[in-house]
Amino acid sequence: MNGKNLIFADPMNATGGSLVTVVKFLLEKGIKPKSVRFLNVISALKGSLRIIRAIENVTVYTLWMDPVLNERAYIMPGLGDAGDRINGTDDEHPRDMLRLVADYGTNITGLYRSQLRVIEETVLKR
Repeated sequence: MNGKNLIFADPMNATGGSLVTVVKFLLEKGIKPKSVRFLNVISALKGSLRIIRAIENVTVYTLWMDPVLNERAYIMPGLGDAGDRINGTDDEHPRDMLRLVADYGTNITGLYRSQLRVIEETVLKR
């Protein structure tokens, strides 16, 4: 990965913490990327600012920027809880990525595509 453009994609960026953690981990392992690019559909301003302040030579691309996070670090006006609203919540045992893959198998990409369509309809009022 040295000297390469690293490209990361995530449908939503709330706090920027996940990307900052991953990139910092790679840097600590001695990887020196040419650049870092982060693509997402919806981002909170706070998350994008955190990323550009924490990572050198990063570019953030987002289709929709929301200005505020609520007390649970969800993107406001409510899009940050889109997954909970679409899939329901698992209060007792939250589903991490491994659990989602186990639950949905190879259809996991279809799940996220359908969620992005719902988010797009909500945001763009289509």
